[in-house]
Amino acid sequence: MVQTDELMRVWQAYYNVAHPFFAAGPAGETLVGPGWFAALSHEPSGELNVCGLTPEATITSARELASSIATDLPLIVFVSSRADPEAGAFLEANGFDTVTVPEPLMYTTRPTAPIETALRIEPAADAAALAAGIALTSEANTVGPELLERSIRHAADSGAAQMWLAWDGAEPISVVWIGRHEECLGVMEMMTPERHQRRGAGRALLTHALAAEWRDDTELAVLVATPAGRRLYESIGFVAGDELLTRFRGLEDDVLAAIGQPR
Repeated sequence: MVQTDELMRVWQAYYNVAHPFFAAGPAGETLVGPGWFAALSHEPSGELNVCGLTPEATITSARELASSIATDLPLIVFVSSRADPEAGAFLEANGFDTVTVPEPLMYTTRPTAPIETALRIEPAADAAALAAGIALTSEANTVGPELLERSIRHAADSGAAQMWLAWDGAEPISVVWIGRHEECLGVMEMMTPERHQRRGAGRALLTHALAAEWRDDTELAVLVATPAGRRLYESIGFVAGDELLTRFRGLEDDVLAAIGQPR
């Protein structure tokens, strides 16, 4: 079991990379209080409004989080397994659903070894590559490209995140967004559309991107894994620091299915 100090370090790292990513757009907003945070794009997609109830969260934390956000805004709330159970119960009693499968908050303290691949892997260096990555992200998570353009695209423009792509010839087939905050990296979005899956593109892309982004002063990389993606991250050295029983509001069935979460 991860010790409390280490767990809080991982949660803090996730918050540090999440808020400049999800709240990057002109309508973005970051809210924070004792035991909770919200990184909001204010776009009508739960995938773009990400909140957390940390290991220190109480029912008061859940009340403050819920009261700080418009009741019609779709969102995800990652709830620590060590939070007060009453905090999650409060959300459930106030319009939130609960995932079926726990989702791990994962981290690694060492760079990944790049996996050999015939694919071309490189950062998105121009507007055309960014547009290709936006299209892949939209296709894989069913979020409209116009919402992504208004929100997380600005994280790439500001330097809060770097988009990387895997190319099969002239065709982009996988995309990952790597956020950065000082000594921390975050795997913020990792997307391979279904028609390009089972070709090793995601694993090759992520290992090359993390190896390239890792600097001498980098201390750790963090991510929240979907059930569908957990084995990939474990295979390249990530470990679970916490098991999240995520609450959500306004997620469509196709989004849940895409991440391996039956309703």
